[in-house]
Amino acid sequence: MAQIGKEVLYKKDMEGLLTSALSPTDSTHLTNHYIDVWAIDNLLLKKAEEELTKEEKDVKQELADYRKSLLVFRYQKKYVESRIDTLVAQEEITDYYNNHREQFLLDAPLLKARYIKIRLQSPYLPMVRNIYRSYRLEDIQQLNRLCESSAEVYTHYEDKWLTLRQLAQDLPSQARGDVYALRPKGHIDTRDSLYAYLISVYDYLDEGVPAPEAFKETEIRQNILSRRKQHLLKELEKEVLKEGWNKQLIKTYKKDEK
Repeated sequence: MAQIGKEVLYKKDMEGLLTSALSPTDSTHLTNHYIDVWAIDNLLLKKAEEELTKEEKDVKQELADYRKSLLVFRYQKKYVESRIDTLVAQEEITDYYNNHREQFLLDAPLLKARYIKIRLQSPYLPMVRNIYRSYRLEDIQQLNRLCESSAEVYTHYEDKWLTLRQLAQDLPSQARGDVYALRPKGHIDTRDSLYAYLISVYDYLDEGVPAPEAFKETEIRQNILSRRKQHLLKELEKEVLKEGWNKQLIKTYKKDEK
């Protein structure tokens, strides 16, 4: 495919690269780009070999340090993976949340809402529009029945907190800005050429207050596992140090006092 001095790029080196190509033109572009990247790497190496001094080209210590760091990292990873308990109880998540609430203050509002997408020509649209903002149980039950049979999309986020950005993605582009003006018990009634989009907020948390535990559960779980990992690494350090002294693998030398 290409050659620079003794360095050769073979067709087999590019196997798998062209599987994502959608057309012969794409294939040509991908091939040319790969050759350019390969050529740049090798030409820069050629320049370095020509212009760096012997001392600057001596990388033995850097390679030795990198090898040592890589082997230590791989051993630590193997040690942790064979010992870490990845099961995190809900009580532990709750305790962590209660003890670190100040870490979970919202920098943007969260909300729970009903979201309805229904055809403008639907005969049920007037009825849906009349009750979609209601909090009365009988109205909610009727809304559920109407939307289940007539709405293109009906999502009742009763167990899920949403960011304003997440909710905006469900609206036509010209109406997405309306989401950022929502407040407690707010609503949106907008449309495009085919559908009506109805949103009713029934729970709202403003920025500056602690995020709900459920919203931060994944993050908390990761933090707890990270702490367990760090604890295991500290234990490993103690173990290897103790073993080193016990087996007299460590030798220290004191300067003779005069």
